[in-house]
Amino acid sequence: MHDHPLLRPVGGLDTEYYVTLARQVAGGDVLLGPQPYFVSPLYIYFTAAILAMAGPDSLLVVRIAQIALGTAAVWLVWDMARQWFGRRAAWIASTLAAVTGLFTFYEILLLQAAIDPFLTALHLNLLTRAVRSDRVSVFALTGLAIGMHALNRPNILPYGMVLVAAVVARSWWDTQAIGTAPAGAASTDRLLATRRATMQASALALGLTLGIVPVTSRNYAVSGEAILITSHGGLNFYIGNNPEADGTYHGVPGITPAIAGQARDARRVAERSLGRALTAREVSDYFYARAWTWIRENPARAARLLAKKVALVCNAAFLPLNFSYAYYSRDAGTLLAALMVGPWLLIPLGTIGLMTARPAGAGYWTWAAFVPIYGLSVAAFFVAARYRTPILVPLCAAAGALIDRVFTAIRQHDVGRLTKPLVAAAALFVFVNWNWGLDDGRAEERTAMAVRLIEDGRSDEARGAIALAAEHHPAPSLLRYRVGRAYQDRGAPDEAILQFDRALALEDRAEIRFSLGEALLDSGRAADAVPHLRAAYARGVSAEVAGFDLARALMMTRKAGEAARVLERLSIAADADPRRFLAAGDLALQLNRPELAVRFLRGSVRRDPRSPAAREKLGLALGLAGDRTGGISELEHATRLDPTSATAHLNLAVLYAQEGRFAEARAEATRALAIAPNYVRARDFLRTLERSAKK
Repeated sequence: MHDHPLLRPVGGLDTEYYVTLARQVAGGDVLLGPQPYFVSPLYIYFTAAILAMAGPDSLLVVRIAQIALGTAAVWLVWDMARQWFGRRAAWIASTLAAVTGLFTFYEILLLQAAIDPFLTALHLNLLTRAVRSDRVSVFALTGLAIGMHALNRPNILPYGMVLVAAVVARSWWDTQAIGTAPAGAASTDRLLATRRATMQASALALGLTLGIVPVTSRNYAVSGEAILITSHGGLNFYIGNNPEADGTYHGVPGITPAIAGQARDARRVAERSLGRALTAREVSDYFYARAWTWIRENPARAARLLAKKVALVCNAAFLPLNFSYAYYSRDAGTLLAALMVGPWLLIPLGTIGLMTARPAGAGYWTWAAFVPIYGLSVAAFFVAARYRTPILVPLCAAAGALIDRVFTAIRQHDVGRLTKPLVAAAALFVFVNWNWGLDDGRAEERTAMAVRLIEDGRSDEARGAIALAAEHHPAPSLLRYRVGRAYQDRGAPDEAILQFDRALALEDRAEIRFSLGEALLDSGRAADAVPHLRAAYARGVSAEVAGFDLARALMMTRKAGEAARVLERLSIAADADPRRFLAAGDLALQLNRPELAVRFLRGSVRRDPRSPAAREKLGLALGLAGDRTGGISELEHATRLDPTSATAHLNLAVLYAQEGRFAEARAEATRALAIAPNYVRARDFLRTLERSAKK
């Protein structure tokens, strides 16, 4: 799948953002300033380290490294399952991990989820060794591993903090048990137990802190803000807790649904709302405050939403974010189809295994508690499949333990003692696999595949992909619209028109009418475009572009008066692309409305003062509007910016002549003719000047 069209780090997806930042780091921009990290940084530096050694385009090497870590994770699962549940359970657990399709899928994606299974297995394996050996050094390594994992998945932090508290609580529990010993011995043993637990908790906390401190220090060094890891927590919390939230990812109005867009737009939205410039922490706090305000004002709805998110964490449905596992395991023709193990099996078996297959000995519950604590930390925000992946790691071990117990009971003809666990597992299996009708992203990936094939010019394959995407698509008009846009961007207006017509037949939306009008206009069918553009413009869709296109279509159908009226009402945002102003000004000139052209062309010059085309058009418009002095000034500026523009020299010559500056006019016209020897207008103008001079 390395060369799969949809897995390339392009198109504004999260993968592109991570790869771009990793290449910056590999190229020498190690600190990535001047803002705090917006996303978890560990994966950026993991990728950067490989690209620095293997080359900036060595993404295959990155994937191979991820596969190696995934393989190591299987061994780590085997080892911790062996320590808790025995060797036979360990072999079952590691087999389950090896054939869990999600682990394999994420290993070939350029996302931080690729290394989550390894990081989870690493710190849980170290924790197993720590609680079973009571060695302070291993507790320190465990804390360090959790801290490093938090740099990749900040939701891990609550578990790390609970774990430190649990080690302290374990000390208290042990001292209570020691209280039954003779008084002197009990006092000494209690002191030793307290000291040991204090050292373990301190080592764990120290390791956790050391894992995070480099990032916190970097954030403070580049921005002056003491942000622990990342600054996007507030936005993510608001996405999961607002009036429109349903527990999954949904875009926030005004914020582009991609990491790069979120980093840019979240600040803009917050600053616009508060009316002042904000720091990264203040932007995050703004969204946290909005979410908490909604929760306080709607406690019942917030409680129901949280319950739903907990259920989504436990549900087998794949909740996509950028990529759909359902598509790659069913439509892409890969071995993922054979890797059948996933949440549908691991959550019910692993959960019951955690509760019923617990071994004797201290510390087990501190290990097992990772599943509910991390699950709740995900539910506090919003649920996506890649965020849930870490809980599957310990569930592999616990599921292996439960299956081992079943095999043992069958061999010993003692299945009766497992009746309750098996009934509970069956009930949980039904709950986990209950079909909520959630979107698994398969239709979106099919649509994206069709669009990508169109973009690559593979028209025959694209038609097949469109037909496949149309099967059971939940929003067929959206499919046709997106495919039409792809054809339009590809420069195939006739194909685009066909798709837009189908989309419009399914759903009469202003956006579809606007795009259909554009495509008709691009294909030379201005008269057919007018009613669609007029409808889109009346509904306010893309008002700037729709208004301009409508005016252009009206002019092409010889309705100059109506075209001018539309253009008069056109309002272009002050910070818009200067080419929009230039195009509107040029259209006003074609409609013989120089005063209107001046309005737009001044906007173009203001946005891009070094544009010779804008200066030339503005000079022409000013001259036609009667301001020859202003026109001469702009045209002189244009000829300095671009001395090779024959039209600029000739227009300047005309204005010079109108001002009686005939020698300068003759010189400019001569320059125009020297630049373009076949320039008929320049030759005719010179002849006119010569006749005037003879008279």
